Amino acid sequence: MLRNARAVLDLFTLDRAELGVVEAAALLNRHKSTVSRWMSAMEDAGFLERDRQTGRYRVSMWLAALGEVARRGTSLQRIAHPILEALAAATGETANLAVLDGNEAVNIEVAESPQPIMHVGWVGRRLPLHASAAGKALVAWKEPREVRALLPSPLPAYTRWTITDPAAFEKELASTRRRGYATTWAELAPDLVAVAAPVRDHRGCVAAAVAISVPISRADRRRLRQLAEPVVRAAEAVSERMGYRAVVGAGGV
Repeated sequence: MLRNARAVLDLFTLDRAELGVVEAAALLNRHKSTVSRWMSAMEDAGFLERDRQTGRYRVSMWLAALGEVARRGTSLQRIAHPILEALAAATGETANLAVLDGNEAVNIEVAESPQPIMHVGWVGRRLPLHASAAGKALVAWKEPREVRALLPSPLPAYTRWTITDPAAFEKELASTRRRGYATTWAELAPDLVAVAAPVRDHRGCVAAAVAISVPISRADRRRLRQLAEPVVRAAEAVSERMGYRAVVGAGGV
């Protein structure tokens, strides 16, 4: 019964806040009478509320309140830390978790590389959106007008390889969306390359980015592509713990 209840609850979204039995049965590909029994039992248990006039169901206020308790008790850093530690151990490189703060990316959690020569990241470090892998991953899935509002004009150059042309940066973000991850190659500092992937929350919105930063002496283009896979997997793991349900076929390395 718990699996059935989970299947019904998974049907509710912000855009589909109410459901009738016939609609739910069609979405679940189950007989109407079966789904009717499930939803009636869930109403009795307090998981669902039923509108007496329309007969349609919605998530109960009790369940919504419980969800808020879970949300407030969940720390993104606490969720991500063991995943970043595992990523740093697996790749041998510094792993970071960054969020969007104003018009910059800021590191909120770091797991240092086990190697003696490493890129040093730190909690609180601020990164330009157009010259960091984390920054690109944080804005790539935003509307173009939102991205333009976040970027300085003109785009400052940090190295000879920094992308400073807005049209070229739009193409870079399109490539990021297509691959499912972002990269930088000596764009912020001449001795630094990085790869980052988006972390999504329960609504599917990009809430953070998992990144690894690598000294350029230890990387080439081929290795950077190879490092993308564990970074994407780590970001997916954090997303799952944030309540995100991935859409099959979306993104990928």
